[in-house]
Amino acid sequence: FQQRWRGDRTYLLQGLALARSIRDDERGGRAQIGIIDNEKDSPDLMQIMKTVLGERRGALRAATPDEKADELQKANVRLYHVYEKDDNLVVQEIATRPLTQDLLQHEDCHILDQGGFKIYVWRGKDSSKEEKRAAFSRAVGFIQAKGYSATTNVEVVNDGAESAMFKQLFKRWTEKEETQGLGKVEQVKFDVSQLHARPELAAEQRMADDASGKVEVWRIEDLHMQPVDPRTYGQFYGGDCYLVLYTYLTSGRTHYIIYMWQGRHASVDEITACAFNAVELDKKYGNEPVQVRVTMGREPQHFLAIFKGSLIIYEPEPVVRLFQVRGTDEINTKTIEVPARASSLNSNDVFLLTTNQVCYLWCGKAPPEPL
Repeated sequence: FQQRWRGDRTYLLQGLALARSIRDDERGGRAQIGIIDNEKDSPDLMQIMKTVLGERRGALRAATPDEKADELQKANVRLYHVYEKDDNLVVQEIATRPLTQDLLQHEDCHILDQGGFKIYVWRGKDSSKEEKRAAFSRAVGFIQAKGYSATTNVEVVNDGAESAMFKQLFKRWTEKEETQGLGKVEQVKFDVSQLHARPELAAEQRMADDASGKVEVWRIEDLHMQPVDPRTYGQFYGGDCYLVLYTYLTSGRTHYIIYMWQGRHASVDEITACAFNAVELDKKYGNEPVQVRVTMGREPQHFLAIFKGSLIIYEPEPVVRLFQVRGTDEINTKTIEVPARASSLNSNDVFLLTTNQVCYLWCGKAPPEPL
């Protein structure tokens, strides 16, 4: 249940847009938005807030200025320098906030750790293959070494193609020329068919294109890449890891994205092999691809879009299987296997129960329209 308390009216539209984004993109359209104008007129919503947040003690504090909130978001940022010295690779912390653009050396690589919220690997255009490989490996190692969540995202950023989310972590960012990054990630509802006509919308949605490019998929087997039958593209198993190469054209130039999909039950060896093979695949294409680590259940919008709403995630094979179909449109709809028990059902989605002999389709009272 998503709830928003109305404070300064100037933030009304922004707050409502964010609430809708959480409902549609993170809760599959199943959450409700509660708006409190006056506490006395909304006792039920206030009770939910008290249950979740606890009793309020004292008067409300003054609102935090936008500038201060932005500083808090950047408070835990640390920048590391990855470079070669006397035939050895060195990883050295060089700065905390405020970060400046001139800290990034084009002949080396850098790791920007956002306190476990996200980790960026910035690859200088003149950096060596060893530095690029070491930077990514060390960034992934930060997750375990620093006790971060296993779902922490590691994103590779190429020199000259930085996203807006990366740039905003620096005190100031000067553009020398137009870049071809994946753009901003501000979430708004959109029609994927409009991405070609409105490139600014593609940037806002962190959509490289309209997802009509070429898709190739490999499964990690015995620590090596094995091609997946194109007829089964979009089918992933929670005990495995996959590499997805997406190729697309922008302004007449070929671009690549390598998605590293990691199943929830994949072994450490498989996850490591997936990262290693991603580096090898990256080398094959001249270190041009953008690498994106994807953990099971947290697939980004563009990843869902390239499979046209037909993504299916399987758990290790049981006799009876239950699948939940969720989403708000034909692009972000996905099917994920859930525990085969009654408590997994909810009235807002559609479920498919399969056995060796028969299949059952269970429809909730009010599933989203596309389903």
